[in-house]
Amino acid sequence: MDPFLIGILSILAILVLIMAGVPIAYTLAGVGTLGMTMIVGFDGAVGHLASAAYGMSAQYTWAVAPLFVAIGSLAGMGGITNEAFDSAKVWLGRLPGGLAMATVAASGAFAACCGSTVANAAIFTPLVLPQMLKHGYDKQLAVGCIAASGTFAAMIPPSIAMVVYSIITREPLGKLLVAGIIPGLMTVAVYMISIYIRAVRKPHLVPAALEAADWGRKIRSLRGTGGILFIFLVIMVGIYAGWFAPSAAGAAGACATLILVAFRRKITITGLVRVSLDTAQVTATLFLIIIGGTLFTRFWLVSGIVSKLGAFISGLSAPPVVIVLLFVFGILILGCFLDPPSIMIITLPLIHPIVVEMGYSGIWFGIIMMKAAEIGMITPPGGMNSFVVHAASGGIVSLEDVFAGITPFLVLELVTLAVLIAFPEISLWLPNTMQ
Repeated sequence: MDPFLIGILSILAILVLIMAGVPIAYTLAGVGTLGMTMIVGFDGAVGHLASAAYGMSAQYTWAVAPLFVAIGSLAGMGGITNEAFDSAKVWLGRLPGGLAMATVAASGAFAACCGSTVANAAIFTPLVLPQMLKHGYDKQLAVGCIAASGTFAAMIPPSIAMVVYSIITREPLGKLLVAGIIPGLMTVAVYMISIYIRAVRKPHLVPAALEAADWGRKIRSLRGTGGILFIFLVIMVGIYAGWFAPSAAGAAGACATLILVAFRRKITITGLVRVSLDTAQVTATLFLIIIGGTLFTRFWLVSGIVSKLGAFISGLSAPPVVIVLLFVFGILILGCFLDPPSIMIITLPLIHPIVVEMGYSGIWFGIIMMKAAEIGMITPPGGMNSFVVHAASGGIVSLEDVFAGITPFLVLELVTLAVLIAFPEISLWLPNTMQ
């Protein structure tokens, strides 16, 4: 059978397996192995599987991934999440939609020490949802706010998704992490402004306001944000100033978080075991996806799909920005079914060289990719954060409530994505100032 035809049939096989509920790591690895076997034989497929597993996982840059996961787990164990939300609630609680705005602000703050969108959503759902419902907030607004805000961890450093992007494209991880700061903070601001406007226009969504806090209480509450600020500065100032590499920054951030939790006397043997298991589980899952995706990408290279699609796209007479928009549209569609690492593994070997060849910055496209990943994490039918929030709610809300609640935030995300595409300087200004 023609290798190109085998590659085309693999797309159908992937769709069928995903719809059947087969985990994406096994889907990519299985289809990649079978397709490779049909083209180069069983021995050749096994050889590619072995080299894909070692070649991808042996890269030193991966050392930062478990460190970023550990930072988020340690921060949760130290109660940093609760303190960040309490501080935001004191400052914003009296405003219309104040609790929802506090959730957004606290999620953005926690994203600065948690590289996982799923962890962010899972932690904030039991912490925030009961409080918002108790104060009379609309159920859909509450869950939509939590699910959408959880995606900030894909953009605001430290971000595990950016580690994956850096390894696949060879773009400098330090600049990628720094580039995510302004777009991440801009998204937080857009969310908060939109919630305020909705609360003013539709008061029935947020009928209860909290009691006003005096300035003394507000100033004292800022101590709750000190831990997150300390961790964030250790990581990002070190990277921005060139004091150490991103992998070393991850180690420094994990060490700083451990010291902070120990200083607060929140360390327990049980907690450390849980953090270790969480870190190992997330890292192992990520590696399974990366290895399976790498093998599948090699299969597509051997089949000729990548070269033929690349030649076809490069030969289009459309303006470069139109081609980029087509790429982004394809990523958004894939985001409805796949997780960000899987999307990047499948698409980046094809589209990243084309984007760079057209004269665009790989750092800028990385930010666009992160924003598209954020959108995919909440977009039905496969938006992972939406399912996490539904599961973590303990049955308080239905999945229909979650998907209805995230719709206004999806619109905001698409508008923000358009702004980032139209104005690359938003993403590139800060990394361009690095030494």
